[in-house]
Order: sequence, then C-alpha cells, then structure tokens
Amino acid sequence: MVKPTPQSSIWAGLKTEDPGGSDIKRWLHWHPAELDQCIAARGGRLPAPLGESERAELQTAHERWGAGPGSVEAIERLGGPATRVVVTGQQPGLLGGPLYALYKALGTIKLARELSGRYPDLSFVPVFWVASEDHDFDEVRRAYWTAPSGGLEQYLLHLNDQPGQMVGPYPMGPRVDGLIERIEETSFKTEFLEDVLKLVRAAYSADAGLEDGFCRILLRLVRDTGLVIISPLMDWVRRRAAAILEREFSDLGRSTERIIERGAEMRSGGVEPTLHRPPGTINSFWVDPDGRRFSLRLVEGKVEVRPIGGTAEISGTRRLLDADDPRKNLDERPGAFSLNVVTRPLVQDAILPTVAQVIGPGESDYLAQVEAVYDSFDVFAPVRYPRPQVTLIEPRVDRNLRKYRIAIEEALSVDAVDLIGLAQRRGPREGETQEIERLRGRQVEELRVLKEKLAGADPSIEGAFNKLVHAMDKGYATITERFLYQRQLDDEHLKRAITLVAESLCPTAQPQERRLNPIVPFAVHYGLDWPMRLMGNLIVDYREPMQLVYMNRL
Repeated sequence: MVKPTPQSSIWAGLKTEDPGGSDIKRWLHWHPAELDQCIAARGGRLPAPLGESERAELQTAHERWGAGPGSVEAIERLGGPATRVVVTGQQPGLLGGPLYALYKALGTIKLARELSGRYPDLSFVPVFWVASEDHDFDEVRRAYWTAPSGGLEQYLLHLNDQPGQMVGPYPMGPRVDGLIERIEETSFKTEFLEDVLKLVRAAYSADAGLEDGFCRILLRLVRDTGLVIISPLMDWVRRRAAAILEREFSDLGRSTERIIERGAEMRSGGVEPTLHRPPGTINSFWVDPDGRRFSLRLVEGKVEVRPIGGTAEISGTRRLLDADDPRKNLDERPGAFSLNVVTRPLVQDAILPTVAQVIGPGESDYLAQVEAVYDSFDVFAPVRYPRPQVTLIEPRVDRNLRKYRIAIEEALSVDAVDLIGLAQRRGPREGETQEIERLRGRQVEELRVLKEKLAGADPSIEGAFNKLVHAMDKGYATITERFLYQRQLDDEHLKRAITLVAESLCPTAQPQERRLNPIVPFAVHYGLDWPMRLMGNLIVDYREPMQLVYMNRL
C-alpha cells in the first residue's frame, strides 16, 4: 500500500473553504480564504525595503546562478515600499530536489502573478528561501528516477560530511562526473539528453556547492519568471537576522517554553504537535570556524554548546557560554549563529514583506507551533497557503494502465506486487490454458465414442484410433508448451510494465512528488522547459485536491 502524504487536521483545515468551518484559527493567524485581509493588514507592518548594497549582493548571487533578467528586475522591486512577497522554500536537494520543491516554486510564482493582477498598485515578488544552513545531508544527497527498464534508480551522493556541517556550501567537485555517468547510463537517448547533461555539469561546476547547483537548476527550470532565491548564508540576511536572534538571546528559553505550551494546547485540541523541544532549548545554532553547527541549551544559567550527533569536538572539551555571551558574539560575528526551525520563519517574515508562504503538509504542523511566538518577537505572520499537489503521468505509464485495465486510483493505492496480480487477473490471456485443455478433452471423448462405434467392423481401426489419440496428445502438449513459454514472456513484460507504473507513480511506496526529481526522467523526456508548460496548466487554489497531469497533454 502506498504511504499517503500526511494529512493532519492543520493541513485539512487550511484546505477548507470557510475559515469559520474549521478550528484552524486556533493555531494559525490566517486562513487562506483571508488572504485579502492579510494583504491589507500587512500594509501597516512593513520591514524596511532592501537597500542598495543588499540588492547588489542578491544580484551578484543571481548572476552566478545564471538568472534571467526577470529575477534581476524583481530584485530591484524588493527595494520599493509597494512590494509584497509570496515566499516558499526547501533544502538544496540534488538535481533540484524532489518534485514538490518545484511545485512550491511554481505555485509561488503563479500566486504572485494572480495577486499582481488583483492589486495593480502593489508589486508581488515570488521568493524561494533555500534552506542551505540545514545540516541533514540525508535530505539532499539522494535522487531517484525511473530507468528505461522500468525499475527505480537511486543515486546516493557519497559525502565526507562532518556532524553539524551545513549542506549549502558543501562542494560537489569530481562527484558530478559519477552523477553524469549514471544519468547517461540509465536514460533514453532523447533529443534533450545533451542539454540536461550540460545543465547538470554546469550547475555542479568545480567551485559549486550544493546550494549553487540547486539554485542554477531551479532558475533554469523556471526561467524568466522573476523568481528570486534568498539564502540565509548571505551577509545581508545574517545582518537582518541579528535582530531576531538578539531577542531570542535576551530571554533565553522563553520561545521554547511557548512552543511547548502550544504543543500541549494542540494535543488537548486533538492535533498531535510535531515540534518536540526539550526545555531550555535555544532556537539557534552556534557555528564554529569550520562551518559546523552546534545546538544550544540553557543549563543552570549557562549556555551549553552541544555537538550535533554527539561526535564532533569543540576545542576538545564541552563548551559553556555565559548567558550574555551569545549576544556579544552576535555583535562581533553575525555568522557565528544560524537559524533553526523556529527562527528561520521568524527571520523570513521579519526581513521580507511576506503576505503568503506556500507550504506543504508537514510544514503546516510545525508552523502552527512556531506562530505561537510571533507576537512576542513582534513579527507579522503571513497566510500559510497550501502548495499544489501533483502526480505526473507519462505516456508510457498511461499506455500500460490502459492496456491492463488499471484505473489511476488503483495504481495510486495498491503496492507493486498487488498491482501485478491485478493486471494478471485482468490480462487478455487469462484462462487460455484451461481452454486448450477443455478442447483436448472434448476431442478425445468424441474420438472414444467414434472408436466404439467403428472398432467392431475392423480390428485395425482401433490401432489407428490409438495412434491418432497419441499424436493428438503430443500436438496439444506442444501447443501448451509453446503457449506457456509465450505467456511467461508476456508475464515478464507485464511485470516490467507494472513495475514501471508503480515506480513512476509511487516510488518506494511514497507519493511521486516526494521521491522523483524534475530532471531525470522528466527534463530528459520533455525538455528543460517542461515546468513552464506545467505552470500554464497548474491550478493554484488552496481547496484543490491532487492534480493528475498527463505529460503528453502539456
């Protein structure tokens, strides 16, 4: 059985049409139906527009990433007071990450465009916040794709990472050669393959980290849409983030207390919280000179710096800071601290004029807890807007579904083994061996009856009948043997075909959008501009269920 995407009550509440019809307002400041009210309220609580030097840093990064003029123009608009932001984000996954990262970007771009049409006096900029400070390499090091054989390929990036090391700056180096080789070996030789290989090679050039590669790929896939990518590793972001971290350090542990309280409130209201913060947790990481992150905990009036994973060393000993020490470090070196799951959205909404954040199901849960501290940080909370959910159906998958009379709903709800059994039961050759045996039995019986009538006239007739029955048995045995051999070949083809269906729609028994990437096989099969064709057909509506997209109709 396919593991469904988590459908929490928070997520379900966001997808209801009437904000009064759910208790979503108990946990979040806004319901998606209140986007217009949120935009109006945001007008009275705006951060300072980006200054010239801040925009210059953004423009330099986008030039390095190969952004088009639309992104450069959108960066300039971030310096104006009439600008509002629709934001989304994800870790910098290999080959652009899982498909849902692309859907987040497309949904953000399209929602910003729709709002621009509704509010001609405002300027809406789509922003993608690339979570490069994350230290969970398992989130970014894997890429899956379906091979021509129908099986599922998994590419695992082997990294010599240290506990707590941030993923964004990690260099690809010569590892890109192995990735290129695997893509070539396991892809159809289409007219687009060379362009794909060229993009991947350029994205992960010798001096590129995982962040650079991700940004180059994403900006190429959504070329000239005006998407702006913001990294928390940028100097201007760190400088602006200092105000949020200063407040976190000024009342150590208080934000965690409030998040724990909100979790208890949610649990009593029938919603299971997903953020489990030990008391005393400080919602920031300390970063050593090598770029490794260490967690912070308030212990008996001291700030304890703890290795992530328990294996990294801090000058050979456990490090304790005075309660005021983080603030001193923050003034001297803003890069000495980085954001975590709590402070990241706070900084995002404090430094950008956000009106909507395009999110997935998992994010809806933890944001319901994080929003409990927004007022104490004096940060404006935007609408949390559900991202589009999409399943892509390639022509070869559609052909197999129709050939074996399998409904798309069945393919999305039954595992590969059961799906093969279902296809075999519905196959066109089912029961034909029984029909051969029934025909042989009828003819043998008819010959027996005829022999009894004629054998008395001439004793040699009985021998002729026996020879005929023996020859007929031998002939039927040959027919059955050849039929079974052909059916074995057909079954092998069926298994390959149904495996392709299963691994295309639900790879590793997970929703397609959580496993497959936008490059292989999709850009290989349909060109690097396929996401733009998808965006033209994409419905960006918080009430919309899973959208089925047939690739041959784009």
